Amino acid sequence: MPNSATRYPLFKPLQGSPIYESLESAIQKIGSQLSAQSFSLLRGLENALAVRTFGFKDYSRSKQTIEAMTRAVFHKYRVRLHYQSPHDSGPTERELDPYRLWYVSNALYVVGHDHLRNDLRVFAVDRIRSVSLTNRRFEIPEDFDFEAFTRTAFNMIWGETQEVKIRFSASQAPYIRERTWHPSQKIETEPDGSIILTLKVADLWEVKFWLIGFGAEAEVLEPAELRDDIKAECLGVVRRVSSLRGGGA
Repeated sequence: MPNSATRYPLFKPLQGSPIYESLESAIQKIGSQLSAQSFSLLRGLENALAVRTFGFKDYSRSKQTIEAMTRAVFHKYRVRLHYQSPHDSGPTERELDPYRLWYVSNALYVVGHDHLRNDLRVFAVDRIRSVSLTNRRFEIPEDFDFEAFTRTAFNMIWGETQEVKIRFSASQAPYIRERTWHPSQKIETEPDGSIILTLKVADLWEVKFWLIGFGAEAEVLEPAELRDDIKAECLGVVRRVSSLRGGGA
C-alpha cells in the first residue's frame, strides 16, 4: 500500500502540513462512498500520474503556524505574529487580520490587513516565527475582492497595472501560445512566425526574471524601463563571470 507521501501526487508540495492531511482525509472519505473499482482507480493515482515541482518549500516545520492561521481565517480572529523578512536582521512583531491563505508558485502565503503598516500585505507562511490568536474579531472590508487583488499580479506582487509587450522568436512561439501566463494576455502573430505577447501586470520585477530565462529568444518592446533593467541585469552577469575568469568585460 502506498504511503501518504506518494498517495496523492498533486498535493505533494503541501506534504507534512495540516492542509495536506485534511485533503487526504477528505479524499479517503469520498473514496469510502465509491465502488471498489472507482476507489481502486483513485488509490492508483501514484502509479498513473507523476508530479514534479521545482523549488517548493517544506511546510512540515510550519504545521502549528498553518493550523493557527487557518483557524484565524475561518473564524476571523486577529493574530499577533513575529515575522522574519529576508531583508531584516530580526523578526518584527505585527498584528494581522488574515483574509485568505494563498498557495501560489509552490509556496503558501497569507493575505490580510497589516496593522503595523496599516495596509494590505502578503506574508510568506514559512517566515512566520510564531503566531497566536487574539480575542479580537475582524470583518473583511466589503470592497476587498481577492480575485481582483490577485489578477493584477504576474505572479504574486500586485498593484497598479502597466502594459508590457514582448516579442518571442518563432522557435519559442508554440511554447508561449500553449500556456496561459496571465489573465490579461493577448497574442499577435508576426509575418516571420514570431509573436508579440501583451500583458497588463503590476510589477516588472517578476516579469524581468521570467524573461531572462528565455535569453535572446525574447525581446521587450515596452516599457523601456523593463528593457533597460534586463540589459543591466545581463551586463551584471557578464561582468561577474568575466571577473571570476580573470578576464575583462
